[in-house]
Amino acid sequence: MQGHLLIESWASNGKMPEVLPTTASDTRSRASRRTGSSGGAAQFRPEIQGLRAVAVMAVVVYHFWPTHLSGGYVGVDVFFVISGFLITSHMFREVQKTGRLSLVKFWARRIRRLLPASIFVLLITLTGVFLWVPPTLWETTARQVAASGLYVQNWALASDAVDYSAQHNDATAVQHFWSLSVEEQFYVFWPLILLGLLYGASRLTKYFPDSPWASPRVAMIAGLSFVGAASFAWSIVSTAQDPSVAYFATPTRVWEFAGGALLALTLGERQLKGIPGNVLAWLGLGLVAFSALYYTSATPFPGWTAAVPVAGTMLVIAGAGSTGLTGPRHWLSRTPATFLGDVSYGIYLWHWPLLAICPFAFGQPLETAGKVGLFLAGIGLAWVTKVLIEDPLRTGAILRSNLRTYLIGAGAMATIVGLSFALAALAYAGEGVSTSARSQPCYGPGALNAANKCGSVAGQDAPAPGPALVAKQNTEPLYRGCQAGITAPEVVSCDLGVSAGQATATVAIVGDSHATAWFPAMDELAAARKWHVKTYTKSSCPATTARRILPSEKNEDGQRSCLAWNQKVNDALTADRSISTVFTAAYSTAYSFASPEGRTLQDPAVDGFEDAWRGWMAAGKRVVAFDDAPRTNGQSVPTCLAKNSGNALACALPRSKAYPGNTAIGRAGAAMVPEGVKQVSLREQFCDQKLCYPVVGSVIVFRDNSHISAEYSRALVPYISRQL
Repeated sequence: MQGHLLIESWASNGKMPEVLPTTASDTRSRASRRTGSSGGAAQFRPEIQGLRAVAVMAVVVYHFWPTHLSGGYVGVDVFFVISGFLITSHMFREVQKTGRLSLVKFWARRIRRLLPASIFVLLITLTGVFLWVPPTLWETTARQVAASGLYVQNWALASDAVDYSAQHNDATAVQHFWSLSVEEQFYVFWPLILLGLLYGASRLTKYFPDSPWASPRVAMIAGLSFVGAASFAWSIVSTAQDPSVAYFATPTRVWEFAGGALLALTLGERQLKGIPGNVLAWLGLGLVAFSALYYTSATPFPGWTAAVPVAGTMLVIAGAGSTGLTGPRHWLSRTPATFLGDVSYGIYLWHWPLLAICPFAFGQPLETAGKVGLFLAGIGLAWVTKVLIEDPLRTGAILRSNLRTYLIGAGAMATIVGLSFALAALAYAGEGVSTSARSQPCYGPGALNAANKCGSVAGQDAPAPGPALVAKQNTEPLYRGCQAGITAPEVVSCDLGVSAGQATATVAIVGDSHATAWFPAMDELAAARKWHVKTYTKSSCPATTARRILPSEKNEDGQRSCLAWNQKVNDALTADRSISTVFTAAYSTAYSFASPEGRTLQDPAVDGFEDAWRGWMAAGKRVVAFDDAPRTNGQSVPTCLAKNSGNALACALPRSKAYPGNTAIGRAGAAMVPEGVKQVSLREQFCDQKLCYPVVGSVIVFRDNSHISAEYSRALVPYISRQL
């Protein structure tokens, strides 16, 4: 899922009360206070308040009902433009009025405005997670809460986007803080960029006093145009090459702030009025609405597609000058819109934790009535937070001193980080390692053997390790660095078992992440048989000559990368005469398959596997193909078990659904047995005749929603060995 966040974008201080009205009544009273001087206070823009309301409602509706407003995430981009416009306007006015720009005061104002509410929401979120969210999610949540408290959440999510072991983590209650982090980073580096440009202009003034480039405005326009153009170009390239990282990375968003900034520097307080202004403003709203309605999670974003809502926002700001009924300014300035704009920061801070935590607290998924209730509750909490926390701390005596503001802000952030570490540590309290002897007949898969008379398939004892420790294998993989990324071009290989010099045979294991899940079993099996194992695995890339297709893919980069990787691995296997046997596994039910370019396969799903295996066999290799592991109910199994403590059957799945008829690698393996392929089928060690189980013989079977746990992988070693 793509995560999207509302951004607080107001510049507020004692000299500019018009820019940030604290209530809807302030909006009306302050609208009359204006100045014609470019160096004076800003003219209040009530339509920008309304535009903020449009943006926050787009984002929140998208999060609550994504199918109804599939592109609502563009509200974030609306806020980036508004932020660039307002902050740059404020700083340029300060330069014009005082001839200087105080970074200490500017950053202190940002802390007063943003930190109180965000720190409060993070504290409440940590409490809610501790009370209601399963411990399997505590460590990931704690890490992201700490990142949010330090305003680097976007980079934490970007890191997860390139770390396959973290890509399938459930969305945490603070995932929405990514764009607030982008915003805070903007507040840090943007004034520094402007100071650099102003310094350059001052040097030009000294040596070339008549040069037009010596003008502060011209220097800022030229410099920010370059910064914005470079960011836009990088956004297009990065979105095409690595869209998951591009979505969260700050450099791909800078051009959106620059768009608002350039509007502030060129337009200033002026607006297009009359019919031309109305036309442009309505066109701008139309562009925002179009992108919110017709963009989807499959739309390459940000990239060039973000230019549509960005341009729309700029047109609204530039053109909403007419106050008549035919102009957008009239409607964006009405009390409901300005009220929502006034509390929009709090609305976004609250809505996502409510949406993420309440299903755990209620013990069931949210239905329409529940979502509507939380939607309204988020607005109410936003208003309460503004009245009781934001406004008193922003304007009160506690944070009046800049030094005290910095010290309290740093202390609050450190507190969030410390509490996050504490929550992560508590996740594993009471969860020990397994004390069950694997030689006991009812341990692990043995519990499914009727001859062992074990009684409960789940086992008599609670699973050890428990759900949280098993889920930790997703964030701390046992064989880190041994699997290539989904679009990574290189072939990654690791060694298991005994060293090549001690080995009686060398074997390889090839496939996607489900092949990686067999590493613990292969490591133990190889040690017992004196094998040296070479691994060749890649995220979402089964060993097939067919083109595998994932339904979530936005482009064909992953498909091309997988085909190229398979060719490289096949070449390596063919050239390596020391490898006598190739093991292979795949999550074949996760893909659809098509013929590769230039070839036609009658049944690509099955024929692609068979082609690859025949190539290995022609090179003198024996082929051992694991059957698919069973599918789950789609939830993270450890989390499901933690939510349903004592009722493991709530996380079980009927065998007919766990093993649908389209298990391509299973069909290929069975078809190739007459040609010499050895198929390892372990269905009876996962399932009985009716159900496939999440816990078998006090061992948790899966570490997430599809990959078998390291413990269960090892528990299956005797059963694999017998079939070999």
